[in-house]
Amino acid sequence: MAEDVQNSALPGVELGPLRENLPFLTRALRAYIRAENAAFYAALDAEQGEIVVLSVIGLNPGMSQNDLAATLVFKKSAITKLVKDLEARGYLERAKSATDRRFNALRLTAAGQERYARISDLIAQQNAAFLEPFSEPERVELFDYLNRLYRHLGQRQLQRTGNSSVIAEAGDD
Repeated sequence: MAEDVQNSALPGVELGPLRENLPFLTRALRAYIRAENAAFYAALDAEQGEIVVLSVIGLNPGMSQNDLAATLVFKKSAITKLVKDLEARGYLERAKSATDRRFNALRLTAAGQERYARISDLIAQQNAAFLEPFSEPERVELFDYLNRLYRHLGQRQLQRTGNSSVIAEAGDD
């Protein structure tokens, strides 16, 4: 490597093959991110899952709860709970389709759009802090790789099970 990279968060601890073990690295990264997110969620008075739900609906008004669950890789029951909570708090609204009564089209309310805008700014600040060790070109490359892996694993899950939304609980974000 061009840079001298520490192999572990703890000096003197060699990770060997774990340095290239995706399950280990994602679990460890997730633990560090969760620790930082605790203060982030508290400052926003946000529920687990709220931020990603508001973000995806804000970018995709009118999407269904099923599509939301599949996109976020949440169980449908977790999405239903989150949607009901956000609707009760005045951040989103559900509208039944005229052609399919099982379909709920989701949209942010004005209050939801304001909250989404505020949260988006704070997420950008948090991501900048997380990615501080990377240059801008490295950040672009990192997210290109991560998004490619996200799409690939989503397709593998869909091929294997016919469903891509049964992997995580709402609290996993």
